Amino acid sequence: MTQEQLHDLLRELDAARGQADPVDGERHQRLDELVESLEQQRLYPDDFDQYSALADQTRDIVLEIEADHPAIANVLNAISGVLRNFSA
Repeated sequence: MTQEQLHDLLRELDAARGQADPVDGERHQRLDELVESLEQQRLYPDDFDQYSALADQTRDIVLEIEADHPAIANVLNAISGVLRNFSA
């Protein structure tokens, strides 16, 4: 897995969020914070080595939103997989 795959998945996540019904307030904020951290990880992989923590955060958000937002959850699951491969 590469940083490019993470970049592509972040674009997919942005598209999925744009097409889905809005995520409620607190979840929306947590998702925004996660996306910001993922972008930092992608841009500065050596300085921001948080792959395992981000994978856990991603999984937690998936569990919260998968019933109401399956498209977003699918992309987040893929992102979690990429992050786990980086941390292995």
